[in-house]
Amino acid sequence: MSSVSRTRGTAVAVQVLSTIVLAAGLTAAPQALAAGHPASAADATCTAFSVPTYVFEPAASSNIAGKRTLHKYMEWGPKSTDTDLLDTQYTANLPATSKVFTGGGNGIIYEATTGGQVKSYKDNTATGGSLLTPVKTYSLNWSSAKWILTNGARILVIGADGTLDVYNQASPATGDGAITKVMDDVKTSVTTALAAADDVWMVNSTVQWLTDGKLQQSVMSNLPPGIGSITPPGIRLEAATTVATGVDAAQAWAPGPNALSTQSVTGDADTTGQIRSFTTGPFTSADDDVRSGVLGDIMADAGACLSDPDPDIVPYFGAQPAADTDVPTAQEPSDSTSATPSNTVSGTFTLGNGQPAPNLRVTVTAADVDAGSDTSAGAQEPVLGTAITAADGTWTLSLPATLPASVQQAMNDNGGALNLNATTSATTSSGVQVLGADTLTAVPPSSTTALVAGSAATTAEAIDDGHTVALIPDTVDGTAAADPTADQQKQTFAALTEADPQPAGEQTPLWQSDHSTLAADYNPYLVGGKDISAEKVTPQATECQVVKYKITSKIKYTVVGEAHANWDTKASFDYDDTMNSAIDIAINSNGDWKLGGSKQMSSATGVATGYTNKGSYYAHQYKVPIEYNKYKKQTICSMGVKNTWYTIEPGRYKVPSGGSVGKIGKDVSYKDGSRNYGRAPKSYHAKVDNGTYFQLTRKKSTKFGTAVTFMGVGLGVTTSYDSDHKQKITAGTRRNATHLIWGKNGPVHDTPGVFYSS
Repeated sequence: MSSVSRTRGTAVAVQVLSTIVLAAGLTAAPQALAAGHPASAADATCTAFSVPTYVFEPAASSNIAGKRTLHKYMEWGPKSTDTDLLDTQYTANLPATSKVFTGGGNGIIYEATTGGQVKSYKDNTATGGSLLTPVKTYSLNWSSAKWILTNGARILVIGADGTLDVYNQASPATGDGAITKVMDDVKTSVTTALAAADDVWMVNSTVQWLTDGKLQQSVMSNLPPGIGSITPPGIRLEAATTVATGVDAAQAWAPGPNALSTQSVTGDADTTGQIRSFTTGPFTSADDDVRSGVLGDIMADAGACLSDPDPDIVPYFGAQPAADTDVPTAQEPSDSTSATPSNTVSGTFTLGNGQPAPNLRVTVTAADVDAGSDTSAGAQEPVLGTAITAADGTWTLSLPATLPASVQQAMNDNGGALNLNATTSATTSSGVQVLGADTLTAVPPSSTTALVAGSAATTAEAIDDGHTVALIPDTVDGTAAADPTADQQKQTFAALTEADPQPAGEQTPLWQSDHSTLAADYNPYLVGGKDISAEKVTPQATECQVVKYKITSKIKYTVVGEAHANWDTKASFDYDDTMNSAIDIAINSNGDWKLGGSKQMSSATGVATGYTNKGSYYAHQYKVPIEYNKYKKQTICSMGVKNTWYTIEPGRYKVPSGGSVGKIGKDVSYKDGSRNYGRAPKSYHAKVDNGTYFQLTRKKSTKFGTAVTFMGVGLGVTTSYDSDHKQKITAGTRRNATHLIWGKNGPVHDTPGVFYSS
């Protein structure tokens, strides 16, 4: 008899079922079930070393009419210390109210609907087909079941009251046979325990369950022939035995005989959904960090036996990929072009529709002078010069040869990188005040005395991307800019992305609300029901001062990079001694937040942080603590306050009291593997020879979208690689495969941003 799995539905948190039960009061001697095929690496008849594992992911919304995603993984070598959970990237949607279950190793998936139907599907993804190929629909109402389990041939429906109905599937291999009830309303101490368990599953003739960290099991057997004249016979569970106690898990499942996998849930989005693997004969940890970030109801389509994979074969899904022999050995990018020290800064301001905004007065101030901003008088940002936009909207300014002392000190403290704000304002033809705000980073010649070899400031301008900025409505008031409540923050794009351990993309939206999510068709230029984006503007005529008032500060752990190590490799990520990242600035002048440039963080930290030689099958982001500030800013002219706006900005590297100098972030191993490698352009491919390493110590990283959330707003981060800031992979010495890597944004010898591992 094959192994079983369990149901996963909306009313049950993260669970997978597989069970069969005793008839109450029966005393006749049980008949043993056909023994499951033993799992052994030496057993040449067993080739099952990778087990289909399905995750019925949490609903994306509270809408009862919504959908949930069924996501297929493959658990590779579940008993091995090299266990991996391969993301096949195959998904399908089912109603959020449905219950899903599988088991038996035949690729049959069942859905129990609230409408009184049971639908069977065939998983044809291994041959390039659909995850849910419809097979048959049955008129069976199992919508109120606590657990639904199957080992292919038997289906067990357990009620919340501990009663059990047992059904027989006549064609378990195809999922289209007659389903007939063979036992009804059975209730024993075992079925009662199963109904009360945190999770229940079955493998071959053994039913297992988890309750408050206690793992128990019961051997299943057929009832003797003739009892009740049942054909096929009913089933029976023998007395329960304890396998282990103190199991830290919210749910568990058996990928095969003598193997167990568990998942734990925490309140930390970086660590929740942690998968661990064990053997059960005896109960021993095999791999305590298979993967994290896998959330939902998990079930395995385990078969009758389980073997160990060849350690020299790279994990794969479907057909084993042909060897990629024509791959160059990875070479580091050529030296980056350092920013040439210069006193000149420039940018472009446009109307909301992208047309040039000429004749605007641009005031350039030093962004990092903060003393006094936390007082009622606020702090003036030192003015370093003004410029007028040309007919095409461009402006250029030469900074003073000698900087004010406070500005020089701020620049020195930032490793020679001078962060600047460029602001302008105007009035549209319909009388709407508009604001232009840009952030820039310069490396003046005077800063070179503060630099050391490899300092981040030598690449500050390289990180500093384009400076074409559109004017935006300046209509915000104190009420619209009020700090969001905790409940409001939970509804924002930033919070939803932070809670998702596997975000779909890398990009942070240009516009965000700190109170909710913005509509897809959000238009910031609608003022009083009219779109003002194309209106001509009248410039502000007088020179003014920019004053800032610090509203709130908080230390947040911020993603600064990641490293990847798939099969037989080790990953390292170093972020030592200095800050070396450019972090987005957010600006609010109309009630919502717009990302507007970035601030270069190049100050000394005095600590060495990161992780070294993690793996195999390891890929995590890395975070460091940075203080963030929310400011109220005003342009104050001779006639009083001209403009008001708000900003969110990074401040400095700062370790919270009792906190870590850096910490491991989200699991990003879903970006690795042979399927992703095959989808990348061939020119991005490279290999790392056995026993060697490859690292990035030049150019800038990819931009990590929503690398941090502060006050309900998500900010992106870019890091420059150098001798103290690098991503590294070290290849092992297994014989029969090449260690393949590829760049995210380009070839690894050019501008990869970050590289992945196969």
